[in-house]
Parts: sequence; C-alpha cells; structure tokens
Amino acid sequence: MKKKNITEQELDFTDVFFKEVSEDVQNDNIKAFWKKYGVHIIAFVTICLTIAVSFETIKHWRDLKNQEYSNAFAYAQSLYNQGETENSLKALTDLVNHGNATYKDIASLKIINILLEQNQTEDALKRLEDFSRNAHKEKLKNAALMKLATYKADTLSAQEMSDLLSPLFKQENSAWQMEAKELVALCALRDGDKKQALALYEEIAKAADLNDILRSRVQNMISVLTSTGDNK
Repeated sequence: MKKKNITEQELDFTDVFFKEVSEDVQNDNIKAFWKKYGVHIIAFVTICLTIAVSFETIKHWRDLKNQEYSNAFAYAQSLYNQGETENSLKALTDLVNHGNATYKDIASLKIINILLEQNQTEDALKRLEDFSRNAHKEKLKNAALMKLATYKADTLSAQEMSDLLSPLFKQENSAWQMEAKELVALCALRDGDKKQALALYEEIAKAADLNDILRSRVQNMISVLTSTGDNK
C-alpha cells in the first residue's frame, strides 16, 4: 500500500484552520472575561477619570482662591499706603474672617503692625498675644511671641519674662530660643540680678549655632559684667 504524501497546500490549510480555531478560542475567552469583569473594569476606569478630573478641578479652584486672597491683601495694603487706614483695616479684617489659613495669618500680622504704627499699642498687644497662641503656622507663633515679649520687656520681671517665653524654651532647636534667653537676661539685669544675667549670657555664648550678631552682643555683655567684679 502506497504512503500518502501531505502536500504544502494541505499544510497551509491546516495552519489556517488551527489559527482560526485559536482566534475563536481567544475571542471566546475575551468575551467570557469581559462578561465576568467588564462592569468592574468600567467602574474602575470611571473612578480613575473622576478622581483625575476632581483633582484638577480642586487644584484650579485653589489657585483661583489664592489669587483672590492675594489680590485682597494687595488691595488692603494699597489702601493703607494711600492713607485710608480704616478702609485698609476693614479689608484686612474681612480677609482674616474669610481667607485661608495662610492669608488669615498674614492679614492678622498686618493689622497688628498697623495698630502699632498708629500707636494703638494696647489693642495691638492683645491681638499679638492672641496671635502667638492661635496662629496657624508655628514659626509665626514663635515670632509673634518674641515680638510681644520685646514690647513687654520694660514691664516684666525676669521670672515673668521667662514664664511668657516658656513655649520657646520647651522647643528643641528653636531658632528663637537664644534670643528668648537674652530677653530674660536683660530683665534680670534690669532687676539688679547680675548673677542670673551673667549665667544666662554665658549659657547663650556656648550655643553652637549662634548667629554672629547675637554672639558679639552677648560676649560684650559678658565682658561688661565680668569686668565690674560685682556679679551679685
């Protein structure tokens, strides 16, 4: 019996047949997969698109609001420069009441500075004391507390000054800590307690990251106190 040879045409037909079967199987698998997970895929894509659009919308809204607050502050500053103090204070107060955290702080500080320039010191210091407790930014709180302490340095004892500035003494690596100690030292010196003042100045002088201006000022005070020979 003769062995039948498979022609190239028959081989091509076989390849085509198996390819078509394979494609049909793949299509069936895709259909089954889509039938099972299609709703979930659509939901996932929809959520991703919604999040992306929402993020861009919120970012755009924040940018617009920040520009609005910036314009409001510039307008208040312009009013003050033109001598319209009352209108400027009204505009700044509105920004304090309706602005975001950053512009609330900025406007509050500007109001305090205007009141100080207008010699409304009592009102300004009350606001400054409140700001030093409630400002949104810790750095601004510290700066406000130091400014408040500076204005009260003539009336507070060394102990009262130390109590006022205690929040700064509790903060490690505070940029204001050494300046705060210097204020307490000045109050002690004014109270006649040269020993406490010298001890504080020497403590300040040992600080590693002391700025040159403060270091020079402190070293001069140490020289003056030690040269008198009376540190009681």
